[in-house]
Amino acid sequence: MASPKATLPAKPLPDELRPLAAELAKLPEQDREMVISAARAANTTRHRYPTMSWASLTSAKGIVRFGGNAVEDSDALYDG
Repeated sequence: MASPKATLPAKPLPDELRPLAAELAKLPEQDREMVISAARAANTTRHRYPTMSWASLTSAKGIVRFGGNAVEDSDALYDG
């Protein structure tokens, strides 16, 4: 069985990434795919922020104060 033909990237690879591509090319295909998958996973999880459902947010309304009056808060802070 012939190995799959390499496809060219959509845009040229920057010079600073060529050494990385050469190192990846030296790896066996299974290891190369494992490294690429790990890089993709690291990229997607790096910028995740905790989320909360609307039901949880609504149920917290009595516990946590949302919003407020900026003028009243400012007056209370400075006027005591």
